Amino acid sequence: MKYSTGLFSLLLVLLGGCTPSVYQLQSSKVAFIETRDTLTEDKEVAQIIEPYKKQLDAQMNQVIGYAEKEIQTNRRASETLLGNLVVDMIIEKARKTSKTKVDFAFVTFGGLRASIPAGAIKKGDIFELMPFENELVVLEVDGKTVRKLFEYMAVVRNMAISNTKIFIEGGKIKEVLIDDEPIEDNKTYYIATSDYLANGGDNLNFLKERKNMTFLNVKFRELIIESIEETQKKGKKINAEVGGRVQER
Repeated sequence: MKYSTGLFSLLLVLLGGCTPSVYQLQSSKVAFIETRDTLTEDKEVAQIIEPYKKQLDAQMNQVIGYAEKEIQTNRRASETLLGNLVVDMIIEKARKTSKTKVDFAFVTFGGLRASIPAGAIKKGDIFELMPFENELVVLEVDGKTVRKLFEYMAVVRNMAISNTKIFIEGGKIKEVLIDDEPIEDNKTYYIATSDYLANGGDNLNFLKERKNMTFLNVKFRELIIESIEETQKKGKKINAEVGGRVQER
């Protein structure tokens, strides 16, 4: 249907001259309708999707490596198998990619959504572990900001760390060693983590006090897959251990 220019202009004038009415909701009713059993598959759409689904399934079922044992996370623990494994992969990739040194790496347990199974590891397992589009970044911060990070860790106990040892006593940080050296407030440190955390995710707003942030153009999920594949090429299995990174009294 086509409208003449004159008619269209007249409609605009009439609508523009109307005083808008104010409506007020008098009552409302909410009802939940279960539709799952009544929906039928659209065969035409299913036929269009089917070749893409087969291709995706083939990719997700691809075996990329093997694990000696199930590598789990435990959000009630201060140090976990899965956290240690992932954060070590992160610092290794960051050190290969970054133009600056990388002193340590960290992630929070909340970003690790599934364990790595014992035996064959499929690409789909890593998508379940890391379903987010988190990117690897390196933060340039001073020692005071680093100290805030570990003070936060001592309270929430939800962080995996690499190249660092933390000593907690009475629920508070007693000492932190980065590369076996104590923190210096005025020293510059380079931290590998995700863009989500760097931008204040998980209440880490103080990381916005950084001097600089560099994107390394690598997604966490991609670097994990790459690390597992490289381990497989060497004829080795994925493994992780707990012990010594976080010590409490």
